[in-house]
Amino acid sequence: MNSKITVLKFGSSVLRDESDLSRVVHEIYSRWRRGSKVLAVVSAFGNTTDELLARANAVSDQPQARSVASLLATGEAAAAALLGLALDKAGIPVNVLRPDQAGFSTTGDILDAELVGANDVRLRDDLKNSVVVVSGFVGINEESEIALLGRGGSDLTAIFLAHRLRAECVLIKDVDGLYETDPNQSLSQPRRFRRANWQMVRNVGSDVVQEKAVKYAESVGLNFSITAIGSNVETEVYGGPSELIKSTGVFDQPLRIAILGCGTVGGGVFQALRKLPSTFEIVAVADRNPEKARAAGVPEKLFTSDPVEAIERNCDVVIELLGRTDPTRRYVERALKLGRHVVTANKALLSEHRDRLEAIAFEFAGSLSYSAAVGGVMPALEAVSNSAALKSFSGVVNGTCNFICDELARGESRENAIRAAQAAGFAESDPTLDISGRDSAQKLCLLAKAAFGIELREKDVSMKGINDLETSDVSAAIARGNVVRLVASFLRTDEGVEAKVEPVELPATHPFADLRGADNALLLEQNDESIRLIRGRGAGRWATTEAVVADLLDIRKRSRDLKPLAIARAAGREVYA
Repeated sequence: MNSKITVLKFGSSVLRDESDLSRVVHEIYSRWRRGSKVLAVVSAFGNTTDELLARANAVSDQPQARSVASLLATGEAAAAALLGLALDKAGIPVNVLRPDQAGFSTTGDILDAELVGANDVRLRDDLKNSVVVVSGFVGINEESEIALLGRGGSDLTAIFLAHRLRAECVLIKDVDGLYETDPNQSLSQPRRFRRANWQMVRNVGSDVVQEKAVKYAESVGLNFSITAIGSNVETEVYGGPSELIKSTGVFDQPLRIAILGCGTVGGGVFQALRKLPSTFEIVAVADRNPEKARAAGVPEKLFTSDPVEAIERNCDVVIELLGRTDPTRRYVERALKLGRHVVTANKALLSEHRDRLEAIAFEFAGSLSYSAAVGGVMPALEAVSNSAALKSFSGVVNGTCNFICDELARGESRENAIRAAQAAGFAESDPTLDISGRDSAQKLCLLAKAAFGIELREKDVSMKGINDLETSDVSAAIARGNVVRLVASFLRTDEGVEAKVEPVELPATHPFADLRGADNALLLEQNDESIRLIRGRGAGRWATTEAVVADLLDIRKRSRDLKPLAIARAAGREVYA
C-alpha cells in the first residue's frame, strides 16, 4: 500500500469559513484512505488575516511588529484547531501541532521571515498513524518569538515541509490549476497550464502562489502541483518547459444520487451531500418512515417511501443504507441492472451475495462500492487489497463491541453498557449481530476476499462474541494489567487458513489496547514480518458517512476519466521553452 507523505496546503480562498471544513475533510480523507500519510497545512479562514490587521491598526497608529505577528498567528491557529475537530468528528485520527511543536524555526524580519527548520522526526513519527495538521504562515524566530512568513506564507510552509520530508506537495486553491488569466474574471475560458516552470509561475501566477515560495522550490529543485478540491486536473510546477492546454469544461455535471434509507447514517449522508451541490445532486431519498426524512431535512419533493421508485428516478448512483439482506438484495440488483453505480455499507448483504452483485454490476456497466462496510472510516479494505505479500491480519473491526468493552472496564453492567452504546448511536435496538461476533465475522470474510481472493462464509469462521462477557471478566483482566478486545484474525498457513473472532485479553502495550469507544484498528503482517497499523472510527453516523462520500468521490473521478484519450486529442497544446 502506498505510504508516501503528501503535503496538502489549504489556503484562505478554500477555507473561506467553517462551512468549508467538510470539503477539506473529504479531500484529506480521499488521499489518506489510499495510503498517503497526509500533512495538512492551513491558512486562516477567508479574510481573517486582513480583519485582524485592521483591528491592530485600529488599536495602535504604529502597531508593534511582534504584537502584530502574535495577533495574526491566531487566525492560522484557529483554522488548524477547527480542522482537527472536523477530522475527529469524521473519525479520522488526527494530531494538530503548534508551530513550536512542529519545530518551525525562522530567521529574518519578524513579519516576512524565512523558514529554516522543522522537527522532521516529530512530524514523521506523528504521521505514522494519523493525519497531521499544522498552521502555515507562522514560525518561531531565534528569540522564541512568533514570526510570520509574509503574505501567502502558507505556500512556503507547505513547499518547505515537502522538501524536508521528501514528500509530494499539492497546493489546493480555488481554481484547478494555473491559467493564462484568472478564470474567475474571464468572459471566455482561458487556457490552463498542464505544466509550468517556476519562472512562468512567477510571471503569471504571483496571485496564486507566493513568489518567495516559488523561489524556494526552484532553489531546491522541488516539483509541486496546483489544483482544486475534488478536481482530476492540475498544473504541475517543475523545471521543464511550460505547456498550455485548452480547458474542455466537460466535467461540471454533478452526479445524481438516490439514497435508500434515511436513518442515522442515511440522514448523515444526505446532510453531507447537500453541502456539495456542485458535485452531487440528490434526486430521491427513500425510507419507510417519513419522520426520519423530515428530521434530516429532506424536502417533500425528494422523499418517497418506495425504494424502487427512488432507484428508477433519473440517477447515476444509488446509495443503499437500508441494512438487512432481503428485500435489500432485490433493490440493489434492480439498481445494478439499470446501469446504476451502487454504494453500500451493508456487510450482511455483501457477505452472502457479493459475487452475484459484482457480476451483475460488470454485466450492466455499473459498479459496486462498499468501503464503509468494514471499519467505518478506517480504510481496511483498501489497506489489505493494496498490501503486497500479506501473511496475516488481525483487527478490532466492530466499534460497538469496542465501546461496550470500554463501558465494562468502567464498571458498568453489560446491560447498561449496551444501552450506552445504543444511546451513543453505535448499537442498533437489537445489538445481537454485533455482540454475537457475527458482524466481525462478516467483515473478516470481506477482508479475506480483498486480501487474498479467498471465499469465506460465516460458517468458516470460528466465532465467539461478547454475549457472555461480564464486568467481572473485564475487571479481572484489568487487575492483571490487560484489556479485553473483540479481535477478528486471519492467518494463512501451509495447511490452510485460520479465521476466528473472539474476545482476547491483550497487554496494555498492544496497539489495540488504547482504542477508545468506537475506534477500530487493523494490524497487517507481511511475509517479511514487517507490521503496519491503521486506525479510524469504525461506527457512528459521521465515520460511516465519510466512507460513503469517499466512495462517491471515487465514482465521480472514474466517470470523469472515461474518455481521457478523446479529451487529450481535443485539447490542443502549445509548448513554451
